[in-house]
Amino acid sequence: MQATVRWLVAVAGSLGAFLAVAVPWAVLWDGGDDPWDVIGPVAGVVAAGTLAALGWWASQAGGTGVRRVRQSARGRGAIWQTSGSHGAGAGAQRGAVREDVRQKARSDGSGDIDQVGGNRA
Repeated sequence: MQATVRWLVAVAGSLGAFLAVAVPWAVLWDGGDDPWDVIGPVAGVVAAGTLAALGWWASQAGGTGVRRVRQSARGRGAIWQTSGSHGAGAGAQRGAVREDVRQKARSDGSGDIDQVGGNRA
């Protein structure tokens, strides 16, 4: 439902951007036989840019997207790095979220390294 409303707002915003450019320009235009030969394409480019921006915003609804986790550790002794989802108890995600987990650890050889990443539901 939220995604549908966002897409309706995106389309309405694009139409509004077209009208916000085209109507004042057409009213103030004082010459030429076909001012819409210029007004139409310019207002169309503004509307397309608005739709692209609002379309990106609309596509972010419902938990879609990529969850990025970056971790780096260096030291002596034990290093434990954990990332990603820990199941329903860690805050359930409403939509399917892809995870991009990158971990890097460096030890001088005197300790343990324990890395866990991704979904552990």
